[in-house]
Amino acid sequence: MLNVRYLAVSAAAVAVGGGAAAAMVAEQAQAATARPAATAHQAQAAAVKLEKITVSLSGGKNEKKQLLVSSKGRPVYLLTGDSASHPLCTSASCLGFWPPLTTTAKKPALGAGIKGKLTVWHHKGMSQLMLNGHPLYMFASDSAGTASGQGKKSFGGTWDLLTSSGSAFSSSSSSGGSSGGSGGGSGSAGGGWS
Repeated sequence: MLNVRYLAVSAAAVAVGGGAAAAMVAEQAQAATARPAATAHQAQAAAVKLEKITVSLSGGKNEKKQLLVSSKGRPVYLLTGDSASHPLCTSASCLGFWPPLTTTAKKPALGAGIKGKLTVWHHKGMSQLMLNGHPLYMFASDSAGTASGQGKKSFGGTWDLLTSSGSAFSSSSSSGGSSGGSGGGSGSAGGGWS
């Protein structure tokens, strides 16, 4: 059902926007058909914890790294330049590719060995977790224990996994490819689903 609705909106965007829109729609359609849009994940107990996960790097290489994950083992990301006072990931398209990590806990907890301040940002009818002032997200194409979004550039910044210090993970060999649109920050037309 998602793909039928998405393709109808995509066809309309191609008819209206021409070549540039067609390229963006084609990229988003490819990602949407590869895996359906994820939904926000509500953290329980330790909202974020450290776990050894497999990180996909450029050239088809993978590395095992100790990085932050949700309570269910999904890799956790931040978007550079994104904050509560300057949100970049607000469109339906962005939130479809990069669902926010949310919580129902009044005082969410950090797992053992993680440094930083975990807070809750209440906006758009949700309670999104923030670590050291950075809103936390997941990548729709990831699964528990596997990260494929490291270094992706889209929606006005770069998506990075998080280390135990709460800072962005960096790898000189991370895949710098784009995913989920090109720079479609706040107020972009989005991918056409809700």
